[in-house]
Amino acid sequence: MTSRSAAGFAVLLLAGCPVGVADDQETDASTEVDGSSGSSGLTVTWDCTPTVPGLVTSDLLVEDVRLQASSLRLIGDSAAPGDTRTTRAPLDLRWNSAGMAGDSDLDAAPSGLYSRIEIGTGGSEEHLNIRGRVRRQGNWRDFRIEDERSHAIVKNIALALAPGDHKTIPVTVDVAVILAAVPFDQLVEDDGKLELPDNHPAFEAVWTALDASFVVPGTFIDGR
Repeated sequence: MTSRSAAGFAVLLLAGCPVGVADDQETDASTEVDGSSGSSGLTVTWDCTPTVPGLVTSDLLVEDVRLQASSLRLIGDSAAPGDTRTTRAPLDLRWNSAGMAGDSDLDAAPSGLYSRIEIGTGGSEEHLNIRGRVRRQGNWRDFRIEDERSHAIVKNIALALAPGDHKTIPVTVDVAVILAAVPFDQLVEDDGKLELPDNHPAFEAVWTALDASFVVPGTFIDGR
């Protein structure tokens, strides 16, 4: 189920709005495109499923999801890695009762063929933080899954952006996929909350699941 009540682990993976600011740092760039009768551009929207806060299973409730990444990059034949017109840095995606992750507008993105989305490129430590409640032996307990490491989520796409066109790429983060990699029976108590110990080997699987949790559809939405 997908909800725009509205990452990055993580994926794991991975974030403007009152809570999660997707465009913390705006980059000045000309909107003129050579050979175009107008400006082209891209918008990346961020959704989260299931609804946060909300139940993942009858024994698992998610209350807060946050992915901080070093950058968002759209790569194509007219936009190489590092092109300021198709980069937002840093990226902060968050969903909770106070709000949802906002859109990332790349209004200066040039026309061309886009083949890749990169979220986090190892330029700084990424930060995954998921909080909620899990039922153990009939009792609800607070938990948190938190980890920082250099990580990049790469998604291949196929998008043709014509001169003067503006297209939207909807990305959905499936939190259930991330949490399926968490060994909840191995969580230990720390400061009243259940969590995975630092450097627990399960974090490798969690970040791998974060990669898989970012879903981009095969078709994209014209306009905004």
